[in-house]
Amino acid sequence: MMTKNIVSYGVYLPFLRIKRDEYVNALGSCSAAIKEKAVMDIDEDVITMAVEAARDAIADVDISQIGVLTLASTNFPYQEKVMTGTVIEALRLNKNVLTCQHGNSALAGTEAFLAALGMLEQTEQKYALVIVSDSLSADASMDIEHGFGAAACAFVLAKDEPGLEFEGAYAYTGESMGLRYRLPGETSVRDIGVKTYATQAYNDTVKNAVWGLLGQLGRNPVDYSHVILHQNDVKTASALGKKIGFNEEQMKEGLLFNLVGDTGACSAMLGLCQVLDNIASNDKVIVCSYGSGAGSHALSFKSTNQLLKRTKSFKAMLNKKQYINYIQYLKLKRNI
Repeated sequence: MMTKNIVSYGVYLPFLRIKRDEYVNALGSCSAAIKEKAVMDIDEDVITMAVEAARDAIADVDISQIGVLTLASTNFPYQEKVMTGTVIEALRLNKNVLTCQHGNSALAGTEAFLAALGMLEQTEQKYALVIVSDSLSADASMDIEHGFGAAACAFVLAKDEPGLEFEGAYAYTGESMGLRYRLPGETSVRDIGVKTYATQAYNDTVKNAVWGLLGQLGRNPVDYSHVILHQNDVKTASALGKKIGFNEEQMKEGLLFNLVGDTGACSAMLGLCQVLDNIASNDKVIVCSYGSGAGSHALSFKSTNQLLKRTKSFKAMLNKKQYINYIQYLKLKRNI
């Protein structure tokens, strides 16, 4: 049976950051439990970030063997356009690659990953490139905006090549009205703002996805070295992880919200990148995404003794930054 493994990965974090203290000093409070978050510069968008993450991922890969490209974001710069074409030109990939784009919810990241796994069977080429890039948007007057960050990550998948082995997935989807959404023609995310309701929907959806995957694979939480849950905030994700049966040691490597903010479709997959920087042979990893509305994908991976290709450390990228104040932030967001 053909295996499909992650053989390389890349990350892009914007250089600019804003601290929680800037919100507190300017507004008197901050609704997000962040220390700081990543902020796109004036000349950045989700496509420029996507290209940078992809360049990191394909640095040591024969790009002529890339036969699939999937791209995900909740905040593409165009409502209608084949944006994979821009990425293909920027990366100088072959123009006959199979492509698809995923959006509309934070579930888009794992949607793009799962789509690439299936599409890889339809090409004679060895590799698929998955790119997830996001920067959430809301009006500066809304509390939900305080936690919105920006980031991109990319993964190269391969047929029958040693790497991080994909073991299986489980999905759980239902209806939860009023959670994070955006109407046609709008650029700002809305939310009814009932924290208890949002947390309950998140807990039920993610828990069922994770337990479904564990049951499918005949495993228990203790069998995993790392678990990465989608993070609208650290406290909710950590509390749910403990309820499912994971401990702090299993979760700590994948928690990033307080350093980069809510990165939407990137959230869980970005956490996977940090885990991969320090993963050991035979470690098992669960990644669970979440999209308001609500749906969740739980993915299981197993590491081998093959080191993944990586040109930059995640920690180094986290530490390479420049802080801005709240007025500069508003200017970059074009609010003033």
